[in-house]
Amino acid sequence: MARMKATPAIRRLPFRHNQRPDLGFEVFRLSELFGRAGKIGHDLEAPQRPEFHIVYVGLRGRGTLMVDFAPQPLGAGIVTVTAAGRVQHFVPERGVDAWMLMIAPEFVAPDARAIDPLRGARVLSPSWATPVVSLPAPDLRAVLGLTDAIVAEHARPAAAGQAAILGALVRAVLLMLERCAQRELAEPSPAAIERFLTILERDHARTREVGYYARAAGVSARRLAELTQRHRGRTPKQLVDERVVLEQKRLLAHTDVSVKELAARTGFAEPTNLIKFFRQRTGQTPLEFRAGLDARRAFLPSARRS
Repeated sequence: MARMKATPAIRRLPFRHNQRPDLGFEVFRLSELFGRAGKIGHDLEAPQRPEFHIVYVGLRGRGTLMVDFAPQPLGAGIVTVTAAGRVQHFVPERGVDAWMLMIAPEFVAPDARAIDPLRGARVLSPSWATPVVSLPAPDLRAVLGLTDAIVAEHARPAAAGQAAILGALVRAVLLMLERCAQRELAEPSPAAIERFLTILERDHARTREVGYYARAAGVSARRLAELTQRHRGRTPKQLVDERVVLEQKRLLAHTDVSVKELAARTGFAEPTNLIKFFRQRTGQTPLEFRAGLDARRAFLPSARRS
């Protein structure tokens, strides 16, 4: 019997700028990335988890970026954001191109004493369900203009003040994207929710106790529930469970982890508890979910081409 091909592990991508290791920012074209990948043998259709933010400013064509199992559009007139920590892979399509702004989190981190509108920004949140920004024509022109200025500055020889100039331009792009993203909300999310989501991203495999997250966010469990129901339409418990299930799905889809290992890596003492938890929230066992993914992969455009 032929041996089943192993599911690839999620490749972690630390930020690395070969020419400017001290900068914390790099920009180049998506078409250039496709060209580089072929030369260095890097499979862009394999799952990867960047440890930095990527902003795709679309230039031409229409294509697809898979972000946590959901297809997101790439291409002309579209700005797509992959926050640090999310799992992505490409579905390469001819004719698609975009500027890729690769941003180490610390590159846009302000002085800790400052009041920062990007702290807790929706566009930089790994919990943002649909990481695409709809830009009105004037804002799209402004973002493209800022991107052109970023590309020009990045191409200049390193000089005093260049990092600060690039940082200011990149923050301007992010602030414009955040303003457009916030227009879709009835009101901005309170700081307590953003603290909750940040801590949840860090500790979801450690505990699923709502009281822990409420205390860490600096509010009572009751107040946290009021806030999440109002601003997210779900209870804190639902948000915690959704984050745990997402990590379980990532590991099932992109690694060969066993159910026993999956339980240990996502905070369950016994595999049976994990199976019950997963089935209650997805309607499938972990292995049924994995088998369904294997069947659907044959219908992806990338799989058909290969």
